[in-house]
Amino acid sequence: MADITPVGLCIATQELFDAKRYRQNFCDNVLLRMRDRNIEEVIVPVKRELISDIAHKKFLEGHKIAIISNLDKILSLTARYVNINATSVNAIIKNGKELMIKVLFSDNFDQIANLEATFRTKISLPVYSLFLEYSKEHKLV
Repeated sequence: MADITPVGLCIATQELFDAKRYRQNFCDNVLLRMRDRNIEEVIVPVKRELISDIAHKKFLEGHKIAIISNLDKILSLTARYVNINATSVNAIIKNGKELMIKVLFSDNFDQIANLEATFRTKISLPVYSLFLEYSKEHKLV
């Protein structure tokens, strides 16, 4: 399970970059499918606030921190692949640091969403490729 953690973090982080979908679909499973009144009373006000422009800044800051934290973990875990391809690992780390700065200085959810393609091409896909190479070398697949 630990071997797939970097890939799992990439998938979770990519979801966070799709900020519009994240805000619109927040807790829809619990609200629309499970229909539990107790949790609805707590989640519905949060969802309304998340979508509202008034509370935008509050949620934006937390969202940015979650993405940056995940990026930090991805960069840390990617170091395990240095024996597979050090050049690729170094590029991921460099690009990850640059992306952390861009996320930190994003002023709105749209700017974060615009970084999704960069994350996918410069972080997520290279990490997945390294994982596949690692898996083959260690006979995990």
